[in-house]
Amino acid sequence: MHIFEELRLKAIAVNALLLVLCCFQFGEAQTVSLNEYLTMVKQNHPFFAGESLSVNISVESQARYLGDKDWLVESSPYVSYEDRSGLFNITYNKSSQVQINGSLQKRVWKTGGRLSMAYSSAYSNQDYRTLFSGNPSEFFKQQLSVTYSHPLLKNQGGILDRLEFELAVYTTNFTDIQSQENQEDFLLNAGISFLDWILMEEQLRINRERQLLAEEELKSSKEKYKAHLIDKVDVLRQEDALRIAKQNVVLSQSQASAKQTELAIFAQSPSIAESKPEYDIYNSVTIDDIEEVISRLNGESRLLKALDVLVDQITLRTKGLFNQARPQLDLNVGTVLIEDDESLGRSFGVDNPSLFLGLQFTYPLGNQSEFELQQLKTDKESVFLDLEASIRALSIQINEMESVLELNLGQIESAQERTLEETKIYEQGRGDMTFVIQSQDNEANARLTYLNNAIAYHKLVLQYRALRDQLLDSD
Repeated sequence: MHIFEELRLKAIAVNALLLVLCCFQFGEAQTVSLNEYLTMVKQNHPFFAGESLSVNISVESQARYLGDKDWLVESSPYVSYEDRSGLFNITYNKSSQVQINGSLQKRVWKTGGRLSMAYSSAYSNQDYRTLFSGNPSEFFKQQLSVTYSHPLLKNQGGILDRLEFELAVYTTNFTDIQSQENQEDFLLNAGISFLDWILMEEQLRINRERQLLAEEELKSSKEKYKAHLIDKVDVLRQEDALRIAKQNVVLSQSQASAKQTELAIFAQSPSIAESKPEYDIYNSVTIDDIEEVISRLNGESRLLKALDVLVDQITLRTKGLFNQARPQLDLNVGTVLIEDDESLGRSFGVDNPSLFLGLQFTYPLGNQSEFELQQLKTDKESVFLDLEASIRALSIQINEMESVLELNLGQIESAQERTLEETKIYEQGRGDMTFVIQSQDNEANARLTYLNNAIAYHKLVLQYRALRDQLLDSD
């Protein structure tokens, strides 16, 4: 029995040394955390630049309505020449006219009024056939007018002038929220891929440990066989166990390398190809009180905020339609200053004013509907219920999965104890190598089960964080 104990202790020592060297090798590698990886994705992946552009496009589209606030300038120069010398019923032989017209118009958004100013300068030269025609043959004319129209019913306060711009503001806000929601979903998928990478790296680590153990067991079995302590079949069984362990390592290595390359390309960061994931996969996460979370949904959820924006937009549009259907009653006030003279200088002394004041009334026929607004409010209630149901379901799954992980730990401890007992029985000559190998495989499978459940647990946590809009703003 002394030989069995010596060989077992030697195998344990070598195994421990290899594990330490393996861990030291991995420890030298650069690490990247989940939040660091998500930050890289946000900074480097073109999807996020595209989402920002969609918001910028909406902002630019909104800004074009601001042009309605600017002054509108118009100008229309006019030149004419007529030769009527051969006509008998015309009082002049030749006529020359030059006229320049210019105007400024502006919408007053705060009042809905229209302010316009117009100026006209004209020159006329006519060659009259009789000396006593009663009109000067050459004269200059200047005219200046200012007009303001103020709405008393329709477009009162400028609601219709500002309507398209203000509706576009809501469209921009909705686009921004929708863009953030798209980015949140994108980061959720990226986070799940990161957890898959951790899963594959951990599977690789466990399978490597299983291979190291199988190699030491095979080495020990060969030494025992040379000492005529075991049969040849035990060595063959251990060789099969080692081949299976090597196959699992190769498979795990290929999966981990492929996922690592995929993540490096996704984040446009070659350093990830030389890194190891840093994440405490076996650590539990504390989530907020579920009732408090539900009570804050209306103020925190992007989906509900997006629907609020649409409700406000429809409310404003309905208000605009209602105003559009009102009778139009405008107060028009203005003045015109005019002067003409044979001298250009004296024609600028405009001292013949005229004033006007009047009302303009029109009555359109129309109607409106609030069905769309009611539908949005109903949609918001539906979305709220969907969010509440999903949050509560995820909370239950997270809590229950923590209990499952506790059971997995117990399963691992039981498998380890069984392996020790099977090894002890075998070394005493009362057992079979098959049971030892089977027990070792059960222990490795228990650890893999624990790993898979831990990954599933943190994926649930990631979905919970995304549902609460906590991924996009976390660095």
